[in-house]
Amino acid sequence: MAEDLPADGDTGGETALTEAVATMRSATERIESLAVSEGEFCVVCGETGISPAPVTGRRFGSYEDAETACAAARDYRAALADIDPMLSEYDLLVSAVGERSLQFAMAREVVDHDRPNGLPRAEARVTLAGDGYEEWLRVENAPVVHLTGPDALLDDELVGRQLDAKL
Repeated sequence: MAEDLPADGDTGGETALTEAVATMRSATERIESLAVSEGEFCVVCGETGISPAPVTGRRFGSYEDAETACAAARDYRAALADIDPMLSEYDLLVSAVGERSLQFAMAREVVDHDRPNGLPRAEARVTLAGDGYEEWLRVENAPVVHLTGPDALLDDELVGRQLDAKL
């Protein structure tokens, strides 16, 4: 049993933390070395359009550089998740910069507690995001309103009617 214990009093936590920090530094350095000021590509979450750390605000000159940065960002976020299990998860992919579109993602999950009538309780989350890191709206267990039509934003009257309808 003694051979299973880490040497020098290390509980394993320090080693894991050191490895996570090293991975995060290496990933950040790779991303910084590939980033350019006026690149045509970026790394974003395919579901939300959010560009999380460490690729927030970064652009890349080629698709290949953006793919490499995307892989590095995945490594970074996996190492950070080892430290912080509550870290938001993103499905990262390469995207062209300037594609301003509103992204929509919906998730529904059953929670641990039941309703008073014994039926399972579910929670729904909807996330709307633009192409910037801070351009998002998350709604939990509330009405969902369609904000854009095929060509433009919907006018206030139509949005108001949707809210009144309690969709």
